[in-house]
Amino acid sequence: MTVLHSFEHLRLAQAFSDYLNSKKINNIIQQSEFHHQIIIKDQAQLIQAESELVQFLANPTKSEYLSASWESGSIEKNSTSFAYADSNLLSNFKQHGGLITHSVFIICLLIYGGSELGFFNPINSIFSFFRTQPFDYLQSWRFITPAFLHFSLLHIVFNSLWWWQLGGIVEKKQGKQRLLILFLFSAIASNLAQYFLVGPYFGGLSGVVYGLVGYCWLYGLMNKGSQVHLPNSMFAFLLGWLVLGFIDILPVNVANYAHLVGLLAGLVLAAACSKLKL
Repeated sequence: MTVLHSFEHLRLAQAFSDYLNSKKINNIIQQSEFHHQIIIKDQAQLIQAESELVQFLANPTKSEYLSASWESGSIEKNSTSFAYADSNLLSNFKQHGGLITHSVFIICLLIYGGSELGFFNPINSIFSFFRTQPFDYLQSWRFITPAFLHFSLLHIVFNSLWWWQLGGIVEKKQGKQRLLILFLFSAIASNLAQYFLVGPYFGGLSGVVYGLVGYCWLYGLMNKGSQVHLPNSMFAFLLGWLVLGFIDILPVNVANYAHLVGLLAGLVLAAACSKLKL
């Protein structure tokens, strides 16, 4: 069996698979964390499949591709499966991560919800970074807790979904301790960097998210076949987002140094774990 192509969207993968089936080209769809791969079962049909792929990618909305799905009944089947997935959304959420993933996710939501209900000042005063030096080490939680603060809906949606996706992978594949260490290390490092290089007025989980990005990408690169990985295309996209923040053309305020140092923290931890075979 041979991998013909990887699609990011299931609907496109299903449409092409159905079309190949209509042409009597035996194939299956194999799902990974981020892609849907078209696998050709018969090597003798590979050249024909490659030719069909070129035409499909040039115009995937042609009526003949949609007709193939209708004729195979896949549209109805997929509608049912998506409805089933929606009805089991909570179950899917729980299964993807573990205690650490879910706890951080829920804490961020609760704090954001409290802020939106008018409790911003007391919440901010409790969880924000130190305002002055020397630091009061009796309040050492402040090295970490700015990661739980978010200041807009877009801010928390972006951060929490990436945390759930990547944090869930790390926790499920490598355990709670690894994710907790990654969270604490990248949170403290990114918060300290943002404080010393910019100032004390910041918040958000994005430093930790970039820690996860760096960790998953490099760990997968150094450990071929590992289930903890991040595709190069996705890493490049998030790296580009980081660069745009430094250029200062984004429509929102961004804690650039928290992002950068969080990324570096994740890379360091991935390299250390790989070298130590952890």
